[in-house]
Amino acid sequence: MPSSLSFENFSLAWKASKYLSAITNSLVITVISVLLIVLVSALAGYSIARRNKPFYNFVFIVFLAGLVVPFQITMLPLYKMGKELSMLNSHWGIALIYGGFGVQMGVLFYAGFIRAISREIEEAARIDGCSTPGIFIRIILPLLKPVTATVLVLNALYIWNDFLLPLLYLQDKFYRTIPLQQYFFFGQYSSDLNLAFAYAVMGIIPIVGFFLLMQKYIIKGIAAGAIKG
Repeated sequence: MPSSLSFENFSLAWKASKYLSAITNSLVITVISVLLIVLVSALAGYSIARRNKPFYNFVFIVFLAGLVVPFQITMLPLYKMGKELSMLNSHWGIALIYGGFGVQMGVLFYAGFIRAISREIEEAARIDGCSTPGIFIRIILPLLKPVTATVLVLNALYIWNDFLLPLLYLQDKFYRTIPLQQYFFFGQYSSDLNLAFAYAVMGIIPIVGFFLLMQKYIIKGIAAGAIKG
């Protein structure tokens, strides 16, 4: 046991790795991904919840089917697609993949939440001359704050901590994320465990702070869903 508290490992981990570059990459990829997920999921969920037609029900089933497909099955096709479309070593390339995976769960959340919202509110707005886009932006969207916070946090936690997809798509050192940069503390014959664990703590501080900031909105979303359901 050490005789006194020391932060030397944090200093060494900072110097041994490009922490600022890694945290910037993680932040950029996470922000782009969750914005895509929220935008597409909210629009698709609204259409599915308000259109009682076979086509929209089929689209909803397709989204749900994607939830049961293991990533390992799509891993090789995604890599080949990324290579052919020049999506490797790109923030936008990997963000599009994360968006595709996150939309599946996002549509499920948004569609269920919107179905619980009374149609009378929309009908009253439509009588007053409000268009469908106006109804969504001015009436529905403000009501979606709880479920949006839930979708944001769940996807942000997954994307920030994901290792396998960045390992496939981000081969250039310039684009390494926090988990990918931490991986290089482990060598074939030796490992810097002290630096790796210090780096892990440095990596989770931002996402833990984000979770604590959004926690009350998640609780509101869960409570609202329970009451309406």
